[in-house]
Amino acid sequence: MSVAIVFHMLGVIVWVGGMFFAHMALRPAAAGLLQPPQRLPLLKGVLDRFFRWVWVAIIAILASGYWIFLGVWGGQAGLHVHLMQGTGLVMVCIFLYIYFRPYRRMGNALAVNELSLAATEMGHIRRLIGINLVLGLLTSVIARIGF
Repeated sequence: MSVAIVFHMLGVIVWVGGMFFAHMALRPAAAGLLQPPQRLPLLKGVLDRFFRWVWVAIIAILASGYWIFLGVWGGQAGLHVHLMQGTGLVMVCIFLYIYFRPYRRMGNALAVNELSLAATEMGHIRRLIGINLVLGLLTSVIARIGF
């Protein structure tokens, strides 16, 4: 079980920590220093790399979480585990939406140099990552305090 917990924890650290860094540090710094023609391709490049790791993190979190829940606990767990599962699945759905809609649109807009559309899509991505960040932090608190 300790192997599953380590994979679970590492997945959460990568995903939630990455969102915190991108949302609270990288994007504001880039916005303060760079104009849209430089900032938007930078942010897209960062998301390209980060989202690859998010896919790995999601697989690690879900596989290890269900390994613990079904394999170790036999599907019997406290309310906090069900809350974690619910918020985690909402986070995955939000990520899938980000990845397949505004992130793709942003990339397409940048490919044809439509900076206004790319900026609009980046705004959507930023807001949705902010929601996922709050959910990720809340889920981490739920995991620690239990119910």
